[in-house]
This record gives sequence, C-alpha cells and structure tokens, in this order.
Amino acid sequence: MSSGLNEAAIEHLRDEFRESLYSLAKIGLKYKDINLETHGKIIETLESDVKRKLICVPRGCLKSSLACVAFPIWILLNEPNARILIDSELYTNSATFLREIKGHLTSPLFTSIFGSFKTTCWNEAEIIISQRSKNLKEASITVGGVGTTKVGQHYDFIIGDDYNSPSNTANPEQAKKVIDHYKMNTSILENTGVYVIIGTRYSETDLIGHIIRNEIDTIGMEL
Repeated sequence: MSSGLNEAAIEHLRDEFRESLYSLAKIGLKYKDINLETHGKIIETLESDVKRKLICVPRGCLKSSLACVAFPIWILLNEPNARILIDSELYTNSATFLREIKGHLTSPLFTSIFGSFKTTCWNEAEIIISQRSKNLKEASITVGGVGTTKVGQHYDFIIGDDYNSPSNTANPEQAKKVIDHYKMNTSILENTGVYVIIGTRYSETDLIGHIIRNEIDTIGMEL
C-alpha cells in the first residue's frame, strides 16, 4: 500500500521527523490535539540533552502519547542502535504503548519514508528494528513493569510512565516499593543514559516527590 508521496515529499518528511519531535507527533503520528502552547515545554524537555527528565502534568494531557510513543520512535529515527526500556506500573500498560509503536512503524507512511522496520524480533514484549547496525543483546524497545527488573540488561533510555497510582500510594510502604524499583532501574541504565519519568502526583511520598526532594538539581522538569 503506497503513501502517495513523491520523492521530494518523502525526503522532506524524513528530515522533519528526525529533526522535530513536534512534527513527528503532529504530522507523522496524527496526534491532532498536540500543540506548542500546551505541549511545547514537554517536547522541549524530551528533546533536551538533560539525562534526567521529569514530566509531571495531569492525566489527559497526552503526556504518555508524547513520551512513551512519539519519543521512542523519534529516538530510533535518530539513533537506530538505541536500546529503550518502556516501563510502567503495569507491564500491560507498557505493552500497549509498544503495540501502538508497532502500528506506526508498519504504517504505509513510515515504511514509505524510512523503509521496513520489522524484523523476526517483533512481539508483545520487545522489537528490534531492521535499521540497527550493531549486534546487541538488548532489543530496540523492551517493555517492563514495577516489580520486575531486567537483570543483566543495559539501556540507553528508560521511560518510566505513571509508576504511581491510587493503588500503590495508599501508604509509605507501597510508595517505597515504586521508589526502590526506580533506584534498581538506574543500575541497568548506561552511565550516559537518559531516564524519563512521566506521571501525576498522588501523595507526598510518591516517586515524583522523592525525585523533587532528592534530585532537583540534576533534572529537566515540566511541572
């Protein structure tokens, strides 16, 4: 199935999607409600060189669509050898993001611009893109959830989405389990790696509170 684009249009979109996370999300992924007035600071934080990023905004702001779908695609368009972990409170939530990513990467628009991404490693838990040029044990994108750690793996990017919810912030002990998971993940992140935390505040003891209290000087923030 053809996208109907001529070569000049393909080249233009190829460059634009690699250059701009906003254009990728708005045009490539057709997130029509994305706009710079509302989402400009989130996009700026994601595109920045800061290695620790915190995005704390209310639910319904498309923060997960930007950070867990558009951002991983944008990374791979620019760094096809990147190793990305999408991590959520629940594994099933992470798998849902990966399912959407796979849909975009196999669409006529993306295959006409960048070629086929699909390889034999293309399942619910992980994918490896065909543009990869290095032999690495980690997939291009892997998914996970709180309570599981990818022991022995190493990632260039970890994206932690909505680690906290009402079900795990009822008391400090529950909140501590999430914080411990976050700390454990830092051991599988490369020294030069990027950790993105996306979420909504639920209590003073949640992970976002922990980061604000203890890591405020090292993070890029959108609150």
